[in-house]
Amino acid sequence: MNAPPSDDILGFWNERASLGAKAGTNDFVLTGIEQRFLLDFIPARARVLDIGCGNGGSLVQLTKEKKCKGVGFDFSEKMIEAATISVADAALQESIKLYHRCIPPIPTEWGLFEIAYSQRCLINLENVEAQKQAVLSVAEVLEPGGAYIMLECFNEGSEETNLLRRRLGLEAMEAPWHNLFFDLAQVKSWSTPDFYVERVEHVSSTYHFLSRVVYAKLAADAGEELRYDSRINLLAAQLPQHIGEFGPVKACIWRKAK
Repeated sequence: MNAPPSDDILGFWNERASLGAKAGTNDFVLTGIEQRFLLDFIPARARVLDIGCGNGGSLVQLTKEKKCKGVGFDFSEKMIEAATISVADAALQESIKLYHRCIPPIPTEWGLFEIAYSQRCLINLENVEAQKQAVLSVAEVLEPGGAYIMLECFNEGSEETNLLRRRLGLEAMEAPWHNLFFDLAQVKSWSTPDFYVERVEHVSSTYHFLSRVVYAKLAADAGEELRYDSRINLLAAQLPQHIGEFGPVKACIWRKAK
């Protein structure tokens, strides 16, 4: 049976549903990096499942640029309302179907998909067992040989960033109150011969190093307020993102055996 979210977490995301490009995070530059990663990974015309689709930004972009077709669902009714408007504005109602659903487990009612992905969604589940159940249940909705892009937040990347921040006299960055970051080694241990972590991609390492360490220190020394659209951040977003292992956002690429 699908587990409902806590009232506090659900209320938080319902309130953010109207924020457009900032609905998922105020760091819209990071959102853009994540979306480009998905666009580069997912083949054209694939049938995709967006787990925790939010306001539908990534799914709309995939459908417009890669001609994908897919299903998106989210536990926030307000997010689904916002996504429905976005899909209608893009005239993509025939290609994208949206539903209000809770997890775990992942719903199986829509058949099988070539690709499933979550984008900082499962970190909103409140305990590791629920997270594990959600991750492993993705296998049930994938075609043989299909992939799950687990684009989530991990403790290891946060620790790498905070180590440098502390050396520069900056405060450590903690996970938001509504998030439970994953432990990468633990996630890898969930692999089975039939559904396993094929590789890990450091989706925004370069960006996090330059924005959360270098720019943060320069701004602190100058007494300036941090801006997500700073020149350093915008430049960092244009660079290859595999420099180092910084930042919590990583992608575990899971593969279902053929």
